[in-house]
Amino acid sequence: MKYFILLLLLTTSLFSDSDEHNNERHINKELSHLKLSKEQNTKIKKILKEFRFDLKEFREYKEEIEKRREEIFIKEVFDIEELNRLNQELDTKSHEIENRLLKRLYPILSKKQRKRFIHYFDDWEVD
Repeated sequence: MKYFILLLLLTTSLFSDSDEHNNERHINKELSHLKLSKEQNTKIKKILKEFRFDLKEFREYKEEIEKRREEIFIKEVFDIEELNRLNQELDTKSHEIENRLLKRLYPILSKKQRKRFIHYFDDWEVD
């Protein structure tokens, strides 16, 4: 019984480290580190709602592209050009979403806030 409890405690401690990282990432994506004014907060909430909608659409689009890539791979003749085209479309779409977000945030944030934001931008990248 003692060994079981010890094993349970060790397992719990291992998982606690990974949660800490997720919480840090969540806080940064929340923009709390930017110390936004009320006016900035109101404007950015609207932008983030649209960003979430864009992400949802992107995920659906990405699923479609992944199905088409699977079809390419299953066919008798492998079409590398078509695969490259699909991958390029996916990259282009993700960059458009990221660029739109940055373009809309830029005039709202101060220079200091933009520096803080860009430091954690990889948390916001569209995958």
